[in-house]
Amino acid sequence: MSSKINLIEHDSVEEALAQAVSQSIAMAGSTHIPCTIFKQGERTMISTALPFLFLADSTKVRMHSATKGSNPAQAHNRPKMPDHVKSIHQYMLNNPDDYFLPPVTLNVAEATVHVVRGWSGAPSLAFLVIYSNTRFSVTDGQHRLTAIAGQEGKSGVPRIFDVNERFENDSMAVLIVVEGDLERVHQDFADAAQTKAIPASMLAVYNMREPMNRVLNDIVKGTPVFHERVDMTSTTLPKKSQKAFLLNQVRQMVKAILFGDAALGEDQVSARGVEVIGTAEKQENEIRKALVLTGILCRHMEPWTTIVTFPVSGDAANQIPELRERYLNLTGSGLQVIGRVAHDITKTVTDSAERERLYQALATEIDWRRSADIWQGNVILAEGKVATNRGPVNIAVEKVKRALGLDHNAKIIEKAETPAGIPAQAAGGTTGAEALSFPV
Repeated sequence: MSSKINLIEHDSVEEALAQAVSQSIAMAGSTHIPCTIFKQGERTMISTALPFLFLADSTKVRMHSATKGSNPAQAHNRPKMPDHVKSIHQYMLNNPDDYFLPPVTLNVAEATVHVVRGWSGAPSLAFLVIYSNTRFSVTDGQHRLTAIAGQEGKSGVPRIFDVNERFENDSMAVLIVVEGDLERVHQDFADAAQTKAIPASMLAVYNMREPMNRVLNDIVKGTPVFHERVDMTSTTLPKKSQKAFLLNQVRQMVKAILFGDAALGEDQVSARGVEVIGTAEKQENEIRKALVLTGILCRHMEPWTTIVTFPVSGDAANQIPELRERYLNLTGSGLQVIGRVAHDITKTVTDSAERERLYQALATEIDWRRSADIWQGNVILAEGKVATNRGPVNIAVEKVKRALGLDHNAKIIEKAETPAGIPAQAAGGTTGAEALSFPV
């Protein structure tokens, strides 16, 4: 959706007000409010205050919040946190005469503003016309607004002025951004996240200023087993979830593909990213290479080949939890192994046809069932659980490389296969820099 701000110029403030009043009267259900318009970069911003009663009206102000397990790229905001809403709601009730709520940010696709002629971008008094069909959406501040407007459900709260009538006369400062592009709204949301930190999984969806996030999102969109099958919001995957992976698990795999190390911290990712994916051209190149890999895996590696035939929800997708219990490549540790091996193939094999042959061998010559011998005593523990520590993953990576005829570290494998070595790894024992844990 395109953005449009209609600036109507007048010879004086009085004329601007008179015309705004006339326009709002002429259209039933419309109103006008004084505001300040100003520039940030090339964008025109509108600052004003709106009554709580207006902000609580869902026909005027809409909150497009992602839900757990949904794709947040299709919503304006991250999932609401009921505890955060309750804490703001209770804070206001506890301090009805002495509370402070920072401004919220709304967006609207179109706006009509009456302004004095000659406005150059400096802060100026103006008048915003709000038509009966004007719909604002929340960019930042959904928890503050929900604390005021209320939310139904077991974990919800009532409207604040239903509990204490004195709030009916209160208002809140509002920044209005005229923006119809959902991706730009997402970027505004990410840029506004300076006080309440956005979880890494949300930033990975919204913040495209970070090259790693752009690469990750394009790989997710372009890979059939990931697209719409990745839980983009949760930190743990429910046992019966029809989603195949967590976004964080895929992110670890992408870090391994790009940098050879899924354990890199965010500062290290940013630093290494300058070299590996620091330009749009480099990003496109890495995305293209990664999609060749994941495309081959989706066509040849079980159970990915089966999962891509399922609809994203429904009875068939109910098989995914059972498959997750049987296959290592449906776990975070399995994705790390794939990413690490793929990184080594890409780094050491220059011929594209040979790389693709090795990708296919990774898909078909490696037994990805948890019961396979290759995983026992490293990423698969004695009780059948999946190990997530760096040490067991390292052993699994070297065993896969050996099986594919690639250069590998034989000492790591030999140490793990000694009678003294296996119990230590099976117990998940690590020390110092080896200790690292990921979701499985």
